[in-house]
Amino acid sequence: MEKSRRLLDYYLPPGEGFVLESLIATTYQVDFEFLEEELLASALGVRSPVNRIKAFRSELERGLQKADVSILYDLRGCERLVRLSPRIDAIPVSRRKLHSKISLLMWARDNSKSGAPPDRCMRLVVGSANLTRQGFRQNYECVAAIDFDRKRVSPTSLLKTAIGLVRQICADRDSPQLQRQLAAFSAEADILEEGTGPELPVALVAADDVVPTLRNVWTTISDKAPESLTIVSPFWAEGVTATDALVQLAQQLGAPPRVELVCSGERSADGKLWLPVFEAAAALELRRRLSGQLFLCATLPEAAAMGVAGTDDIGDELEDREFATRLGIEKNKEVDTHRALHAKTILLDGRDGSTLYIGSSNCTRRGLGLGAAANHEAGFIYQLTPRHRKQVASLLGFVGPPIEVLPDAAPSTVQPTREEECAVPSFLEEVVASGGIISIGFRETVPRDLVLLMPIPTKAGSAGNWLLFRGNGENEPPQHLEVHLDLCGICDERLEPIAEFGSRSDTPNVYVEARWEGHTANFPVRFDEKTQLPLLLVGRKPSEGELIDYFLFGREPNEWGDGLSFTGNESTPSSGDEPVDTRYILTYFIRRFVRAIPGIEAEIKRAAYSRAPLTAVLRGPTSPLELAERAFASLTTAPAKDEPSKTPTAVGFQLVEICAVLQRSRAEIAEIELRVCFDPVTARCREMLRALEERHPELGTEAFRRYKEQILGCVE
Repeated sequence: MEKSRRLLDYYLPPGEGFVLESLIATTYQVDFEFLEEELLASALGVRSPVNRIKAFRSELERGLQKADVSILYDLRGCERLVRLSPRIDAIPVSRRKLHSKISLLMWARDNSKSGAPPDRCMRLVVGSANLTRQGFRQNYECVAAIDFDRKRVSPTSLLKTAIGLVRQICADRDSPQLQRQLAAFSAEADILEEGTGPELPVALVAADDVVPTLRNVWTTISDKAPESLTIVSPFWAEGVTATDALVQLAQQLGAPPRVELVCSGERSADGKLWLPVFEAAAALELRRRLSGQLFLCATLPEAAAMGVAGTDDIGDELEDREFATRLGIEKNKEVDTHRALHAKTILLDGRDGSTLYIGSSNCTRRGLGLGAAANHEAGFIYQLTPRHRKQVASLLGFVGPPIEVLPDAAPSTVQPTREEECAVPSFLEEVVASGGIISIGFRETVPRDLVLLMPIPTKAGSAGNWLLFRGNGENEPPQHLEVHLDLCGICDERLEPIAEFGSRSDTPNVYVEARWEGHTANFPVRFDEKTQLPLLLVGRKPSEGELIDYFLFGREPNEWGDGLSFTGNESTPSSGDEPVDTRYILTYFIRRFVRAIPGIEAEIKRAAYSRAPLTAVLRGPTSPLELAERAFASLTTAPAKDEPSKTPTAVGFQLVEICAVLQRSRAEIAEIELRVCFDPVTARCREMLRALEERHPELGTEAFRRYKEQILGCVE
């Protein structure tokens, strides 16, 4: 693919007509506000601006209905679990540090007009950037991307390795959507040809494989030792044995005579110098133990390019509280800023060529597997000829001049600082919502004073919390809980019970709040059956009349309203001097339903190129199934403002015609996998039709039986 210096470009469609079908990403830290409002909005082609929040959220959620998005992140890497769409599977990992940054994207383009199967393109993005604003817009990062499709020859072994790494990360996670996505990526990768290229990586490696693979690739380039080793890392091995790890690393990579360590840069205490952030004593000890020269390099500031982020917009600082450092040295009433180093690269260089690593591994024991349990990491390794080596100069353009470390003098550096990581609810295994039922899984050790709350979603203000669980301080909670929200107590922030409020919400929130041992943290809720959700978390389901208008006129339902607005005809309600308003007359209502049938079929046909959009069209908030449910319920509920009172015969007619639409649409689809999407929808519509016939004897007549047989081709 074309090289880009703008990371967000890698998440845009690869060509005209391609629609995002699937996205899997692993990251240490994630800013869900950035993820939804910028990254996914761009990937899905959302046109409404964020400041038009109602239109933006509605358009974003409609896009997410037709794509599968799963984000695996480290539980320690997300302090603010905000604005998380229920259609995104947020999967926290805590048993082993998740530090890899892998993105797998799949797009599809419909070719039904030409009779050809849909085009598909996959993209693998690997590098150092977390899913944060800082990672995409401010830090120094190194990222590489490769495209895979049936028209080009790419190294599919790299794609399969990436899929395998994601499988390792989610081995103990039971997410049906993620497993379905991985299976789709694997199936598509299996039909592609393996390829190579001079500018493509030769390997995708985890933490333990970085050093051995670099060494092995170097031996294919030259039988001589490398002349220099350059390591770029914002964090380094620490402790009294830190130099042991760094010496071991240099020796395993051929003990080159020149070693350069590129560190974060920071202004000195007097504000006059720009110094590398590295422990001076460790640098001096390392120089004494190396046989060659040692240099420290500080990354260059870029004061004019980036502004200072606000205190509420903290991104990668969470990783170790050191990214996007804020400098407060006043100079001519201006604040100096600099881009934080977050790139991780290792470069072995010599006359015969170069070997380059670009990925997520810091130069630490866990990042490179140097005698410690390794993190989940991922990175590309390249084999570069002398001609390609010139491209590395621009890659390391943020590196300042080298400062040699002499064996008898401690270098001028800034001492690194570390802060303890925040407490996280690692005792929670998963929280899954199915309708109004919340299933909670725990790990082995659970705090005895644990309290689990779920804030009740509202359009504005606070309506209290569902009290899902409260420990008694004596007995450990069970390993699994199942809580019904309609039976759950409601409390305030002080856990005091509060009375019922208005119409009680039955839509679960996207997170739960855990309180234990003086700590408070949020944990995401996974929604496995997303088609049951309203389009907006605090919205409502559209009325039957609004659904008919959607298929008839393409008019989007107003999810934020109360459902009392007039739809159907463009005119306002009639007065005595105006013509009769036909919207409340059953025959005209049914006529409008019949006219909407071609719209239903067209909607299904447009989505019949991929499972995710087809499922959304068949079962989502604006779907034939929802229309059937509304019609079936109209006999037992009061009609909306734009709907007449219904008869069993009218509802039976609607259900038969909806079944017929599903039957015709299914027959036009060749792919068996897509045909299966119709089966549960058709079964539910037929179930409602049978129930209607059993309750209302007038539908047992010979006329209705013959009509149903003629339309559906069978009698049940």
